[in-house]
Amino acid sequence: MSGVSKSYGPIHALSNVSFSAGRGSVTALLGENGAGKSTLVKILSGLVVPTSGTITVDGTAVDLSTPDRARRAGVAVVQQEISVLPNLTVAENFMLAAGGGWLSRRKAAKDCQVYLARLGLADLDPDTPVSDLSIGERQLVEIARMLSQKASVLVLDEPSAALADRDIDLVHQAVRRLAKEGNIVLYITHRLNELDEICDQAVVLRNGKLADEFAVKDAGIPRIVQAMIGRELEQLFPERRSAAADDRPMALQLDAVKTADLAAPVSIGVRVGEIVATCGQLGSGFVEPLRAVAGRVALEAGGIQINGVLLAAKSSTERAGAGIAYCSDDRQFDGFFHDRPVWESLSAPHLASRGLLKLTNEKVLSRGVENIADRMTIVPAYRQRKVRSLSGGNAQKVSIGKWLSRHPRLMLLEEPTRGVDVGARAEIYALLRSLADDGLTILIASTDLDEVLGFAERVFVFHDHKLVRTAAAGELDRNSLVTLITHGASDVH
Repeated sequence: MSGVSKSYGPIHALSNVSFSAGRGSVTALLGENGAGKSTLVKILSGLVVPTSGTITVDGTAVDLSTPDRARRAGVAVVQQEISVLPNLTVAENFMLAAGGGWLSRRKAAKDCQVYLARLGLADLDPDTPVSDLSIGERQLVEIARMLSQKASVLVLDEPSAALADRDIDLVHQAVRRLAKEGNIVLYITHRLNELDEICDQAVVLRNGKLADEFAVKDAGIPRIVQAMIGRELEQLFPERRSAAADDRPMALQLDAVKTADLAAPVSIGVRVGEIVATCGQLGSGFVEPLRAVAGRVALEAGGIQINGVLLAAKSSTERAGAGIAYCSDDRQFDGFFHDRPVWESLSAPHLASRGLLKLTNEKVLSRGVENIADRMTIVPAYRQRKVRSLSGGNAQKVSIGKWLSRHPRLMLLEEPTRGVDVGARAEIYALLRSLADDGLTILIASTDLDEVLGFAERVFVFHDHKLVRTAAAGELDRNSLVTLITHGASDVH
């Protein structure tokens, strides 16, 4: 890419960006949310035409002005959200991607095996329904569909964002295999630990400009972070409470709780002002405690106590009224209003608690959430903007912060920093630590093992729909945690 720029009126999404990516290697594309990565990906996929600049492949200028021209130039993009359809078979998903290129299911099943084999899925039956595959296998099918379009420039937009460690390994193996075949691979990620594992060089964008370009082996995490956020990051995770705080009363207790997705009853407790994490592989049951408390799944047995009182509220709405705040792992679906100003999302839970027939005043509501926006470090200039215009980090602040208008006692967060860059992660961790210090009890469910080990005070580990270990975070390291979530344990401590 040489001198690539994209402007929307006075707004410069990309400014004179130039870099190279070689065949046979993996180039990481890094940057904070809002740094220009999404605009660059849209240019490569033919969805956006640059204002200026040229793009060449093997020394020849290519026209990427439409998605069809991008495909013909050999460029293919795998978006962050997995788009294979679970109600169709693998082969049928390939037929969709071909846009009519395969009219026979039998021929599609035969031809797609070549591409599946390139990603280590040679034994996968193309007639298998996608719903029977793991999340990691679905991601590989997504990549294989891209290969079926004869692509040699492969752009992977956070392919591991929604994956657990086992599935991440599957994707990493596939990416390395694709690079060895001589493809050009651009790999976008917020998980910096991936760089040493699969990336050869890195390109960093900041504020729409090229901030740095280097070989991964020559750069440590401090240089990478500084290039991304423009400053040194002193500390990612805030200090934990001391062990002396363990005399705090229990804020939440699950007593022999059983749901449809738990193979055995679960009993856990969380203290007032404590930050605790549940973790495991996707589908292991580790999100069930949060969803049971939030009223999103039905109890088959057991009980839940809040501050020593049995929780009587039935619906998720009633539980919100009982001081329980819940943020799902899909903030795009239920975290905020995409096309409304930030202050509307921040005020929504409070407005809902008053009833829809109460009179409202926009100015009063907007002013009423100023203190929440201040606490969540959402700058004043953003508060009148539509949420969809915000970076991932600021959008997540809105998703979390909206509950503060209800003064919750317990906050439940699924994947609290998924898709959020390192600088915004540090801000969110500090904000949550501050809320916990003020007495808010926080229970998170996360597949990010670094987050679990670095942020939580205690950890509940799940394997095969069972709770297999309870431990202080300091008692575990990454290797022991990986062993527990992949193989389980013989007893619960």
